[in-house]
Amino acid sequence: MTSDLHHPLSRRTLLAGTAGTAGAAPLGALTTAPASAEGPPPGRGVRWKDGRVFPSFSGAGKITVADLRELDGFDRLLLITLQGLVNRDRPEVYVILDDVDETWLPDLPVRARRLEDPFALVEEHRDRITGAVVYDLASPHTVNLATTLAGLRGGVVASAEQAERFSLPILEDLSGRFADVPAAVHDWAMANLWPECTHEILVGLPPTQTVAVDGIEWTELLREPEHVTDSSNLDTYTVDLSGALGTGEVFVRLTDGFTSDGWGPALTGVEVTADGEVIASFVPNTPGEEEFLFDGSGSSTKEGLRFADGGGRMIYRFAVPEGTAALSAALTLENQFVVSATDQAPTRVEPFASFRDFSVATGALVSWLPPSGESGSQFEELLAQVEPGTVYAGWFSNDVAGEWSGVELCSRASVIVVAADFYVNATVLSAMRASTRAKPAAPSQRPVEDRTYLTLTIGEGDNIQYCQRHMRELWDDPGRGAVPMNWTVSPLLEDIGPAILKHFQDTATENDLLVCGPSGAGYTYGDSWPQEDWGVFTRLSGDYQRRTGLDVVYAYSTPRPGEPAEPLPDWVLEQYAADVDLRGILQTDESGAISEPGAAVPLIGILYPAGSVDVYVNAILERIEAHDGNGPLFLAGLINAWSWTPSDVVALVEALPSDVEVLLADEFFDLFARTA
Repeated sequence: MTSDLHHPLSRRTLLAGTAGTAGAAPLGALTTAPASAEGPPPGRGVRWKDGRVFPSFSGAGKITVADLRELDGFDRLLLITLQGLVNRDRPEVYVILDDVDETWLPDLPVRARRLEDPFALVEEHRDRITGAVVYDLASPHTVNLATTLAGLRGGVVASAEQAERFSLPILEDLSGRFADVPAAVHDWAMANLWPECTHEILVGLPPTQTVAVDGIEWTELLREPEHVTDSSNLDTYTVDLSGALGTGEVFVRLTDGFTSDGWGPALTGVEVTADGEVIASFVPNTPGEEEFLFDGSGSSTKEGLRFADGGGRMIYRFAVPEGTAALSAALTLENQFVVSATDQAPTRVEPFASFRDFSVATGALVSWLPPSGESGSQFEELLAQVEPGTVYAGWFSNDVAGEWSGVELCSRASVIVVAADFYVNATVLSAMRASTRAKPAAPSQRPVEDRTYLTLTIGEGDNIQYCQRHMRELWDDPGRGAVPMNWTVSPLLEDIGPAILKHFQDTATENDLLVCGPSGAGYTYGDSWPQEDWGVFTRLSGDYQRRTGLDVVYAYSTPRPGEPAEPLPDWVLEQYAADVDLRGILQTDESGAISEPGAAVPLIGILYPAGSVDVYVNAILERIEAHDGNGPLFLAGLINAWSWTPSDVVALVEALPSDVEVLLADEFFDLFARTA
């Protein structure tokens, strides 16, 4: 769903040399006194209401628009934490990070004025700023600590240079206070700041991100020309890196050769040789890799493996001995890979700025604890501090593996996940008054025929940043509305983005159906919840879905790597049936199994043929051929929102046999319910 934070020690030495030392002063050296009269209490305009998982903000009548598109992460961090400081009293500041933020402005029921210079925000709101909390990029997790402190002390997050440039008094300077040990930063925050923080929500954000450097030229060295998704090309491939010699370092990048099907390069071993001498030899996702991994933010890991699917990448840096004439790398890898090299550093590290307006405004603790490994116990201890039904907003490190383990740990703790790390302007959008009340369509009365019924669902809608950003781009695709498509969306937008949800409701065609993203009022695995708490989630889901008119849910059971998905157990479905008005549940399960007609909640496993339109069509035809021909066949298919567009879905539907009828999910389940 989102980017991953890597741990490249060599890179930090390279790029953070002037950001302060990584020594460790006594932790108690920080000022820990609570906020005083010199600054307003956190969230003076923020209200938490029973039965709502996000807070309400004071209404906004006019906003100031600041365009941050040309600014780097350092300046964005300063201005977005200022945005949170201002908007917690009355939402006034709206920022633009990319063209999508511009696209939403006409949907906001407020008057807007634009600033010529975004830094004018500092002077306009200087009276609200008690000072700056200075972070230490050599200890990146101090970015999150500084964000938490800023929310509690009424300040902004800044570099030392920014504090001097804007004449901001320094509330705390974290430079040199912590070694680069995330656990120490988190433990200090829990001991000293958690009692002051709101316990209504948890926020998980990467402290830094990698961004591309303009003008880098890559030389392609190796490519798998075929679609390979079964490891049949697993081998050790040797590439000649001598052409990239020149600057004393070489960068090797691995990317996906076919980005549409989710089977990019999978790397299990690396050995680099300079003039016949081995200068690097390691297995990915082990301590031996850390010295050489320059940018792993677009990749994921499993035991002894690193892979990069779709638009992901992994980049390694190798220091080359002086005078080297011949350099080569032996890469043990498989699937659909492209290997390229350059002698220029292709990315740089910056603070991660998005969603920090929300954390500052609410006084939330901001952390970044990988949910597996040594930090997993810290993450579990954090989750144990909050009540069942609390939201963890943000994301997890290590993409797919982090998602699965993170959501599972949250589910076991009865905590709801909302992917929000790239959600922008939360403190403004939460304050917009827009009616999102809706009613489901009336039940279909048409007769059931002896044919194949197919419903197609575009995923990712639990992810509110997807709804705000990429879904809007897909929604504006000219192919939308030509054929029936289900669009997953989060009912929690009723709280945190009602104008966004209203736009989708108001502009939907008769061929667009909004359905609830995994797994209702937030992303979770129902079968991992304590059974006694599961009703907390289903009651929240029932309330949100009734108000927003969503009566189909796309749900997950707990993933088991390498194993087929398990159907949701009866106790999970029975609680859904008791608390949520549902036509049916679409569950991730590539076998496509379906419940018996007459079940309390009809459930069908959703197929996901990863690849092109032709691959998808062939998978559907195989299911039709395997059908015994007795009675209608009901099939549900998932569409990858990151690699397909509505126009691709149109091409898929047009390529299907004429006796396959594509339906929206509500009518699909209406017909299935009458097949008993």
